Amino acid sequence: MTRAHVDELDRSLVGYLQENGRMSLITLAEKLGVSHGTVRNRLDWLLTNGIVSIVAIVDPTSVGYPANVLMGIRADLKRMAAVEKELTKLEEVNSVAVTAGRYDFIMWATFTSDHHLQDFLINKFAKIKGIRYTESSHILSWGKRVWQWKIPMPRVAANGARGSNHPKPTRSKQQRRSTAVG
Repeated sequence: MTRAHVDELDRSLVGYLQENGRMSLITLAEKLGVSHGTVRNRLDWLLTNGIVSIVAIVDPTSVGYPANVLMGIRADLKRMAAVEKELTKLEEVNSVAVTAGRYDFIMWATFTSDHHLQDFLINKFAKIKGIRYTESSHILSWGKRVWQWKIPMPRVAANGARGSNHPKPTRSKQQRRSTAVG
């Protein structure tokens, strides 16, 4: 299957899998109104092209990593690529984002304890050449934590009708009357 982009059917397939990653291909085919083979081929294409991954998502706190830290990092501009590469090698680091603004990088890392965090800072992080300044924020609690981004998409129902994940704006009776009269 040679395609250049993700289409509406792909988006709907991904959306259903984000709701339930264990949904069978047969069930997906029924929901999407297409054949089992179409779903299998589309999913294979999405996986092969790195558009989606099927993984188990683990809450670090529930498996012994309660210390979560967000860190803003400023680096020497000439060493940006090297700093990014070194940060991504650290096993405690979950994500590294190159940013514009106050920091050059925002990093999220998890630790088993404050002692583990301290050991990380002294024995690993401090050895990275090119870091000029850091500011750490120890996360006390999560108001909202989303483990994966949800693709905004229209839904393709088995009857071919298209819907959306986003609520439709509602109009008041007065707005409906003025539209009907005018």
